[in-house]
Amino acid sequence: METFYQVLAVITGPVVGILVYGLIEGKRHAKTKAKVTNKADTMLDDVSYIQEMEHLHGNVGNVVWQQYDILLAAQHYGWETMVDYAAYIESADFDSIESLTIGQIPTDAESADHWNPSDLSIELAHVYNQNKVGLKNFERLTEEQARLSIYGHSRTLNSPVKIVWFNQTRVLRIFSLINDETLITKYVETLIRRTFGTKDSMKLAKPVPKE
Repeated sequence: METFYQVLAVITGPVVGILVYGLIEGKRHAKTKAKVTNKADTMLDDVSYIQEMEHLHGNVGNVVWQQYDILLAAQHYGWETMVDYAAYIESADFDSIESLTIGQIPTDAESADHWNPSDLSIELAHVYNQNKVGLKNFERLTEEQARLSIYGHSRTLNSPVKIVWFNQTRVLRIFSLINDETLITKYVETLIRRTFGTKDSMKLAKPVPKE
């Protein structure tokens, strides 16, 4: 099984290069803080879907964005799964879609060294928001791509979030203003399990056993 760093070597570029248009709009939420709860943390009676997490950060102007690269304890996912999860996030957690991008990933090492994701990204939010047909019915998402991202204001976190999926990998990337690995872990567990709005929302799970 590939290591986390082997996977990231294929899809990741400089942090500053990754923080592209779409996130800049989040400046208006820069002072937003995640909702605070007084309830004690409870654990799910299940093993986590998160095998590893790499936490980085970078600046867009005077705003510090947190980047969470997550290796899922699951099989590689495909394009239909990516679109399906994006559609779920839109209905279960986002107020609206402020950015929706698709794109390719360089296939050779030389290109990857100088890769800026914005060079190979196509922004679709304007077209999509004019039609509002639902992401699974959106014509521009019927053709398989290497990468899909969705950006909007999370009702659960009360903060802007960008989620990026990479086709045929186990990696999920989260951009947020929130500097809290535990909170983002809960968010990802809730996303993968599709439990927003249920009694199991925003709960931690048992660590993945070490091999």
